[in-house]
Amino acid sequence: MIQLIEPDDKNLKDYTDLIQRAIDEVGNNGGGTVHVRSGNYRLRYLDLRSNLHLELEAGAHLLFSNTFSDFPAVTSRFEGTVAKMRHPDIFGDHVENVSITGEGVIDGCGQKWWEMFVAAKKGPLKSLNYIPFEYSRPFLLAFDYSKHIVIQGVTLVNSPSWTVHPLESQDILIQNIRIENPLDSPNTDGIDPESCSDVKIIGNSISDGDDCIAIKSGIESTPEKSVSKNIIITNNIMKHGHGGVVFGSEMSGGIENVIISNNIFYHTDRGIRMKTRRGRGGYIKDVVISNITMTDVLSPITINEFYGMSGSVNDNYLSKFPQPINTGTPKISNIKLSNIIATNVRSVAAFLYGLPESPIQNVSISDYSVSMSGSSEKEKPEMITESQAYADSGFWLENTLKLNLINTHVENMKTNKFVHQENNINFKEKS
Repeated sequence: MIQLIEPDDKNLKDYTDLIQRAIDEVGNNGGGTVHVRSGNYRLRYLDLRSNLHLELEAGAHLLFSNTFSDFPAVTSRFEGTVAKMRHPDIFGDHVENVSITGEGVIDGCGQKWWEMFVAAKKGPLKSLNYIPFEYSRPFLLAFDYSKHIVIQGVTLVNSPSWTVHPLESQDILIQNIRIENPLDSPNTDGIDPESCSDVKIIGNSISDGDDCIAIKSGIESTPEKSVSKNIIITNNIMKHGHGGVVFGSEMSGGIENVIISNNIFYHTDRGIRMKTRRGRGGYIKDVVISNITMTDVLSPITINEFYGMSGSVNDNYLSKFPQPINTGTPKISNIKLSNIIATNVRSVAAFLYGLPESPIQNVSISDYSVSMSGSSEKEKPEMITESQAYADSGFWLENTLKLNLINTHVENMKTNKFVHQENNINFKEKS
């Protein structure tokens, strides 16, 4: 079955009902295609159905509402917290065999959402560690508890919040899409697979106001803590953002078996970033990263088990002394990085900071070439309470076990190759 959608000569102001009826008709008849012709389509939100191919022709422009009252509540997960939040612009909930393809544009019209959230962070949200419904923002494109999903070719812009968020889903292909969100737009991550398996992220271009790609698996209070696993990230270009490919900090369900290769990062604060803290639990393991080029970053590689400033010395989250190992102790191990070239690096060549009771274990960095920026401005390589600022500095290493550096070169340093070393057990460096 094929349903054709085209601009109406009656000059409809809202195409939600028209396109939703077409989607439902396809779903009720066993599946098919909804083909959206070139034109502008104003929408509130869309609910996808199984066995659907949503095809956006070149010139098709879906413009989603920025009227807050247009969005009903759904239960989903944001930053690991299960809560009532605003309905995503496009939502697939418990669906399968869904593809969104074509050369059209999906526009979240995010400006009003960003302004609302920034103002709320200075006021009502300032003292809260959660986001009430009235201050929540829609994801642009979300799939919850779904499988066999393809997103291909389309352009996604101006997301109110996270741009693509698959949650507790399997068999996902995200290929040859373009994501463009302003650099100052809050929490507009590009692609955030959370508690997902068998994910391929291939050949995309991403520029946003937060992490370009962030792999997540819930926090300590998340009822379901499914692992994120079997993820391939290759041949992508990431321009701007807080990190190129990021693990965590929501990783209580675990992250494993990730392959990252042949990617280019421009102007991301960090390149490859792993972040967690005491109390979060979970693990990151069996990660292979190769053939990465990056320029203009604070640090090409950061692995940080003291992430953020949450907790306090009193509850021992931030204590530099070993704490008892329990279910809240995170573990990072078996990370292999090779053939990485980073230029115009501003802070440190790499930053690895493990917990004394759970050191970062079995990491190898080989064929690693770093060239510093020549800047004298000191910047913090990572978000930790006592972090010092550095400029054009070497490796920062603390609490590692079996770290191997093989054929690593750093040019234009203002310091020794190792600006900080403490408690690195069985550390080896080879040419």
